[in-house]
Amino acid sequence: MNVQGSARFKAYSGRLSRALEDHSREAFPPDAQKTLRRFSMREAAEFIRVNQNTFRHYITTMADRIPVGELDKSNRRYFSAEEFHEIQRILFEEGKIRPDQYPRRRAGEKCQVVTCFNLKGGVSKTSTATHLAEILALRGYRVLAIDLDAQASMTNMFGVTPELAPDMSSAYDVIRYNDPLPCREAIRKTYFPNIDLLPGSMDVIEFEYETALSFRTPSGSKPFHSRVADALEQVRQDYDVVIFDTPPQMSFAVIAALFASTGVLIPLNASMLDAMSLASFLGLASGLMEVVEKHTPDHSFDFIKFLITRYEATDQPQVQMAGFLRTVLGTAVMSTEFVKSTAIGDAANTKQPVFEIEPRDVNKKTYDRVIESVSRIADELEAEFMKSWGRS
Repeated sequence: MNVQGSARFKAYSGRLSRALEDHSREAFPPDAQKTLRRFSMREAAEFIRVNQNTFRHYITTMADRIPVGELDKSNRRYFSAEEFHEIQRILFEEGKIRPDQYPRRRAGEKCQVVTCFNLKGGVSKTSTATHLAEILALRGYRVLAIDLDAQASMTNMFGVTPELAPDMSSAYDVIRYNDPLPCREAIRKTYFPNIDLLPGSMDVIEFEYETALSFRTPSGSKPFHSRVADALEQVRQDYDVVIFDTPPQMSFAVIAALFASTGVLIPLNASMLDAMSLASFLGLASGLMEVVEKHTPDHSFDFIKFLITRYEATDQPQVQMAGFLRTVLGTAVMSTEFVKSTAIGDAANTKQPVFEIEPRDVNKKTYDRVIESVSRIADELEAEFMKSWGRS
């Protein structure tokens, strides 16, 4: 007996969804709360950019004024992120951290809004956006992570499952055409210090339909391209950095995110097919942005950066293509690659970016290689922030 395709798709969808839901409930019970591990003295010193020996000296001589962490059974000292952020704040107030090195924007410095996107899937957009959000937060920046992908992968990485919370407010609710929700009411605190989340959900697809209809029946409401920027304006003063994770498509929501952004980060694999796809994608993006810029001719980006992802230095074709991209695109290609690593894949399976896993649970060389890669990428991104803020 022939079974219609729609029925077969529905059956497969139902079976897979139920199995994943059961797995999610078993591995991550609805009442479970993600927590962040404690960090070693070396890690804490690196995050707040203080020499490790100097940091140890502060812990000894300023014990009456700053958190001193906890000693484990091996007499090693560990700190929570809240503790070393408090140390960072006190050191700054006492002049032990230079103002231009303190990761909080000052009066007159604009919030840095970065859209991470590419039309091609499988280029590590979510991994890039999530890991950068976490390392910037650990360094002391106040970060808002916004998930515009209907698959809500970034949302899941922060321990929030939209399927298990159907009434949860999401990014769609703050940009919808009918009675949009104030942005502050949809933002959720996370278990990760310095990171707030505007969750993603399947509802964001509705925004595409609503926008298409708005072209046919203009109602005098705000144009689609400014709806993200207008929503963000309500909370922009609360953050130093906003990071958008986007779907692999040039949707109206993505264009609206670009319109709200001060910078763009484009992850891509070092392959000929990806390079060809990128050329077409950039041409399309240019055409669409031209339409938006007719309404706001002064809109511009502080930076557009290309990040080579899933990189293996032993893969000669990748090495050659990376060189080709740097020759063609120059310094727009970041000098550091986001390395391909089993640590990232394994961490994603447990909804844990690498900063959340215990270093002793993975191969030390593998762990250090990933951390160094993400740290150097963050360094380059921070350099763009400082340039925008007029700092050295």
